[in-house]
Amino acid sequence: MLSYLVQHISEYLSSHGTVIDVILRSDQSLVEEEEMREVLLSFAASAEEGHPVATIHLVELADERCEVEVEVEFPVNHADSEAGSRLWKRAREIVSEISFTEKCRYLEPEQPPQTGWMLDYHFILEQPGNAEEEQRLADTLRRFSADLGKLVRLD
Repeated sequence: MLSYLVQHISEYLSSHGTVIDVILRSDQSLVEEEEMREVLLSFAASAEEGHPVATIHLVELADERCEVEVEVEFPVNHADSEAGSRLWKRAREIVSEISFTEKCRYLEPEQPPQTGWMLDYHFILEQPGNAEEEQRLADTLRRFSADLGKLVRLD
């Protein structure tokens, strides 16, 4: 399921921006005898720095399902709650279940903090069992790619 999703998501995203990186992670539990596999795709409207970057986490679940978690990070120079509120409102018009997080990270005493905004949402996909389900999955991935293309262009 992971390779199917990576192939199709990459293909559909290519018409909305640039896939910057693809990483496969595999974690083996030392306590339980199970392995977790995850693919991370980094996506942006363009490869230039300073633009929002989306990280798509594809996590393999039991029963031939996969969780898709999306995080879109926006670099900001200052914390402006009104601008953040506008961003979230516009993002909710694209993906109604999206959440907004404001990050503030202090690195040095008496220095201004690094700030950023993150939009995130997730959903579950199932392995298609027939041609009709495969078509629905393809439609879902096309819509997902178009929505993500819009989200990385918000400012």
